[in-house]
Amino acid sequence: MTRLLSSGPSGRCALVTGAAHGIGWAIARAFAAEGLRVALADIDMEAVKSRAVELGDGHVALGVDLCVPGEARSLVDRARSALGGLDVVVNNAGMTDSSGRSLMEIEEASFERLIALNLTATAEICECALNTLPRGGSIVCLASGAAYRPLALRGAYSATKSGVVALVRDRADDAASKGISLCAIAPGYTRTPMVETLAREGRVDLDRIAASIPLGEIALPEDIAAAVLHAALDGDCLTGVTLGVDGGSALGAPSEDTAPTRGDAAKGRHDVWGDAALAQAIGKGTHSHVAAVIDATFLDSALPEAQSILGQIRSRAIRCARELPRSRDFALTIVIGAGETTDAVTLAAVDMLTRTLALEWAPAGLRVNSVIWRSPSREGLAGLCRFLGGERARLVTGQVIYSYQTAR
Repeated sequence: MTRLLSSGPSGRCALVTGAAHGIGWAIARAFAAEGLRVALADIDMEAVKSRAVELGDGHVALGVDLCVPGEARSLVDRARSALGGLDVVVNNAGMTDSSGRSLMEIEEASFERLIALNLTATAEICECALNTLPRGGSIVCLASGAAYRPLALRGAYSATKSGVVALVRDRADDAASKGISLCAIAPGYTRTPMVETLAREGRVDLDRIAASIPLGEIALPEDIAAAVLHAALDGDCLTGVTLGVDGGSALGAPSEDTAPTRGDAAKGRHDVWGDAALAQAIGKGTHSHVAAVIDATFLDSALPEAQSILGQIRSRAIRCARELPRSRDFALTIVIGAGETTDAVTLAAVDMLTRTLALEWAPAGLRVNSVIWRSPSREGLAGLCRFLGGERARLVTGQVIYSYQTAR
């Protein structure tokens, strides 16, 4: 992770909103462990002060109510002043509506407060960060799997998270032109302290939820933090992208009796097929078993018609499933080089084939993702492939990443 340059004399610095608890606290810890100084912002001032002390010298606490007009717009400058510089902004603060009332029944004040925090404040902080961060800076927004499906009796939660996804996509060109990466992470079900409390009270059945997830596991806050860390420090090729970290929840119900046999080795190497330059950048390793395959056969070559490319991808997937000595945690990443005139039919077919493979393989803990790469450069691609094939992305599957913008 070497992309991020320091904006100040005191080293790399990050602002994390909603940092006192749950996912935000996990993100703050991950940044601190990587050597960044962190401004932890939260409405719970006493808790966030304690968290900053826990992280140690150089980290600061900022009390803020992002629903109050003007607070979001001033927060970026406050963090930069407190830290002596600012390189990363993470829009994590958010809320849901747990009143159990329908959209017609919810009180207007509650409805508007949720929108103010989840969407308006996120947009304002993004705007300020785009005008403040140096080239090489990063903005990461927390969306949600709910952005892609309505959740009844949760107020405007799904609507606001859908807005965050659109915000990241809409501002991608501006961010890339300024050398700033801008992306979103969309968690699925996550074992936050709030969720654990609901489970103890009998209001949430975690076993039932886990059984509904193709990979069979609910994310930990640390899983989300790992994705945010990659996006912030090595995610320039994710600009405009929303990356799901949900164990495949967006794919639908888990399939049965469709997965290959799980591998039996604890560790494995990364193999790259079809592109020598990418293979050299990633490095092969010396393990006898394979933990990840990066199929880059179509990275530089002209894409065949949809009927042909689907068959070729399927053939190599069969090779992965039936011939390779795999480790227990295995990931297949399909890399497709896409030009400005690439047939949309072909890309749509590859997209859905990726998701189908991911759904069928998930019961054995095997992951499948694709990267649609529109750049003659390998810059950023090797890091993305290493991430997708590694332990930090253990709950990332069925993702099709359209990497069309690169912040440089």
